[in-house]
Amino acid sequence: MTLRELLNIPSSTNKPIIAVPLTLGPTDKFSPFAQKLQQQNPDIVEWRADYIADDFSQAVMWQQVKTGAQNELAQKEVSAMTEAKMLSEIDNAKQEFMANWPQMNAQIIKELTGTVFNSIGGFPVILTYRTVEQGGKGEMSAVEYATFVISALHSGYPFAAVDVEYTLDEPLRKSIMEAAHQVNVPVILSYHDFNSTPKILNKMIIDMSETAADIIKLAVMPKDEADVQYLLDVTHDSEVPQPLITMSMGELGKRTRVEGYQYGSELTFATLNDSSKSAPGQLTINELLQAWQ
Repeated sequence: MTLRELLNIPSSTNKPIIAVPLTLGPTDKFSPFAQKLQQQNPDIVEWRADYIADDFSQAVMWQQVKTGAQNELAQKEVSAMTEAKMLSEIDNAKQEFMANWPQMNAQIIKELTGTVFNSIGGFPVILTYRTVEQGGKGEMSAVEYATFVISALHSGYPFAAVDVEYTLDEPLRKSIMEAAHQVNVPVILSYHDFNSTPKILNKMIIDMSETAADIIKLAVMPKDEADVQYLLDVTHDSEVPQPLITMSMGELGKRTRVEGYQYGSELTFATLNDSSKSAPGQLTINELLQAWQ
């Protein structure tokens, strides 16, 4: 099965799927992104949830509640005894907050997910949360990351696919993959190396293919043109049953984003403008289309 068939994205061309990263934070407006999305009409949107989700984490939300209570206390003229009592009440409130956090967190994630789906006008969505170690913005722990992704998958919104990092602890990785398959969402198992191009990519693809992944993705950093060609050759020679998404990053690797489909990579990432890149070397949609002419 091709990636287009798996993701239900029809096309009359032989070009790869074009995915656009959505990298909006909590203070950004969705409307300008949605307008450009409609104008440029890519195939799919990758919601990079790591750009926004951490601002609604347990620690951040409790700090906001605590700061509000402390500010309210500071505005009152009270005795030392009364102040001590009110501070004690804040500590008790924290215990209640922590006890209620799982339900609150699920609702927050549902609302965040709803904002994305309701803003982009029917485009299919890939769910991705990438940590700093994986080249993203997210600073959640592995457990928090898994909790976020599973909650988003169970939010009731129809994700086209979910990206899961191959380097994530295996029990957590499996739990996300199982949650995705429970709601019929294909899993993109991805590996990222922002420093080099490992010379064992073929073995890595085989190892990744032996999991429950539906799609395999590799993104690596070349140090020379030989690394770029190696990535393309490995993609071409791969015989695993899952669709492949592969790319070399940075300036050197740009041609893999243009030519990769000729070697078997079935999706390429491009941006709506120069300011919304989620990885080094991404072209804009206009640049990509011009390169294909």
